[in-house]
Amino acid sequence: MAMDGFVKDRPELHLGQEQAEKLREAERAFQNRPRVSIRMRIVAGFLLCFFLTAATALVTLAVLYEARAKVRFLQTTQDLSFEIHEARRFEKDYFLYGTGLDEAQTHAGRAVAILRAQTVNVLDVAGEENLARLNRHLSAYDDLLRECAVLERGGTSEAQARKTVEAGLRENGARAIDLVHSLEIRESSAVDRMLSLSQIVPFLFLALLLVLLFWVAHLLARTITRSLERFHGYTNRIAAGDFSPIQPAKPYRDEFSDLALATNRMLFELRARESQTIRAGKLAAVGTFTSGIAHELINPLTNVLITSESLMDECQTMRDDRRYRLVEDIYSEAERAADTVRGLLDYTRESSPKLGPVNLRDLAAASARLVRNEMSIHGATFQDEIPEGFPPILGDFTQLRQVLVNLLLNSVQAMPKGGRITVRASRLDAARACVEVADEGAGIPAEALPHVFDPFFTTKERGKGTGLGLSISYEIVKRHGGEMQIESEPGRGTTIHLCLPLAPENAETD
Repeated sequence: MAMDGFVKDRPELHLGQEQAEKLREAERAFQNRPRVSIRMRIVAGFLLCFFLTAATALVTLAVLYEARAKVRFLQTTQDLSFEIHEARRFEKDYFLYGTGLDEAQTHAGRAVAILRAQTVNVLDVAGEENLARLNRHLSAYDDLLRECAVLERGGTSEAQARKTVEAGLRENGARAIDLVHSLEIRESSAVDRMLSLSQIVPFLFLALLLVLLFWVAHLLARTITRSLERFHGYTNRIAAGDFSPIQPAKPYRDEFSDLALATNRMLFELRARESQTIRAGKLAAVGTFTSGIAHELINPLTNVLITSESLMDECQTMRDDRRYRLVEDIYSEAERAADTVRGLLDYTRESSPKLGPVNLRDLAAASARLVRNEMSIHGATFQDEIPEGFPPILGDFTQLRQVLVNLLLNSVQAMPKGGRITVRASRLDAARACVEVADEGAGIPAEALPHVFDPFFTTKERGKGTGLGLSISYEIVKRHGGEMQIESEPGRGTTIHLCLPLAPENAETD
């Protein structure tokens, strides 16, 4: 089965039951939340803007429609007012001079015709009651004018009848004029208000639209920026080595929730692949380690066996000096195998250092004393350039001395014709110090530098070293919370840098 199938369907096979359950709980927590996507919120925001625009358009259309009806009504009232005034003017001429009755009837008829033609508009604007009153007065006025014409054609000259008709004409004409004028004034004011409102509505719409857009943009920006900030925190946490699953931070699910689910899956797949890589690396390291042990032990043991066989075969006839040399070879090769085993024990020992303040000058002097004979044999000189009063470092004196002894021995062996070994110290910052061990030896080839801390790797001749010195030193420095780096160039020597923590200022030096 492919790796993806294992991780997707059975994560416990690679992550363990506890971690796999955490992954499933995080996925269930995301999937059980209602989905409110960012796309849906963007569409909802634009729909709100559209509805606001549509509502504003409808309101504007309603205002314009009503204003248009009122304008038509005002035109009707003007026409009615003109015809009624003309009819009353000719009516007065008739009662004063006996002329103009036909013209008065004509204008009155026109007023009635205008009212009938605009009945719907007048009804919508003025109302049923005002329409009925206006229609009653105009009809009565027109009927009285006809009655007056009948009296005129009949030749009657009864004064009382003429006075009654005249009084009726004046009353109905005046009331019709007053009603038309009152409606005209009222609707003119209404039209003014509507025009003022039509000027305010666009600005009010723009203000509401701006507020709505700002609100929608704020909500979307807050959602996106907060999610991005959370994912920035997730990446920092992951970079720091915390691969715990991302938990839901919102009561709903959106695209960022899908991204979190994918990130959780990616994290656990990475861990699964990492576990496989670590296992493969461990197997490779065990293979390399075993090969190195076999290589380092087989040579001296083979020599011991061959020498022992020779000693046994020729023991009776062999001279004493020859026998002594063979025994000496056996001892030397056995000692070589023992050194390899001791180096392995030092390399694999996980003893925690006993930390305390360590004076660097004392440490360097003690280490140099242990390798004094080697330096004397090879013609090497030791130079201590550690400043007086340099603050103590925090470490285990014995283990750090072992590190310096290993480094000094490597420097001595790198200078078979002699040279100078220099130990320096400087402060990196308020909490760390840098110790340098520099020699004037042959240097290390560039292709060998990446492997100098590997177990059993050595650039020395066969039988001259086990290849464990730098590996052991590297592990000791790591257990002290420090770092170890090497700089070298063939023909120009080697410098090893040790970064170690400084001891607290109030601590007493050993």
